[in-house]
Amino acid sequence: MGLIIPSIDLSGGLVVKRVRGVKGSELVKLNLTEALSLVKDYPLVHVVDLDGAELGKPVNVDSIVKIGMAMNGKCEVGGGVRGIEDAELLLRYCSRVILGTVAVENTPLLLSMVNRLGEDKVGIALDADGEWLMTRGWGVKARRIMDVIGGLPKVGVVVYTNVRVEGTGMGPRVEEGLVKRLKEIGDEAYYAGGVSNCSDVEYLWGLGFDGVIVGYALYVKGVRCSA
Repeated sequence: MGLIIPSIDLSGGLVVKRVRGVKGSELVKLNLTEALSLVKDYPLVHVVDLDGAELGKPVNVDSIVKIGMAMNGKCEVGGGVRGIEDAELLLRYCSRVILGTVAVENTPLLLSMVNRLGEDKVGIALDADGEWLMTRGWGVKARRIMDVIGGLPKVGVVVYTNVRVEGTGMGPRVEEGLVKRLKEIGDEAYYAGGVSNCSDVEYLWGLGFDGVIVGYALYVKGVRCSA
């Protein structure tokens, strides 16, 4: 048994659920109060500043502050975190920052951030479309995942997202052997993408994932699973 981790995807101050990350495909738009009422009893939430990911700097900081206060810091946050100052800002409110573009495109910067902030304060996001990792708000097909994994430092968590099924409820898609590789990098490994029901969650736990991030299942289908 592992963690069930609700996602809070922020755009324009609202909590949204997009299909495959495509702007304009929102299946759900909630205000922050509505979303927090759904997630407040979970041990951790996964926050993504979608506008920040596109712009390359945190945008929805006011919302992140409110989430951090409501969750007593039990949140991890990414999206547009491209430097140490951004990371330090967000770590005032959440317990961990998640780095995607930096991790894939600038390993030396990632290493310096891990050294400065501490392993446990940093997570890596690997957002995969097939064998390719997507960066900069999923607008750039950057590098093949297997070319990247070997050069990554040890961090607190690795979050693997299957972009092709994200926000679809089509079921998870992941190669079983990948979990072992992810756990060589992260103390914990989380999965996101396509999760539709509690059976999907249990399947992913069975593969060895420590946590499963749910968005579509919670916000669109109203599914609540227990750990």
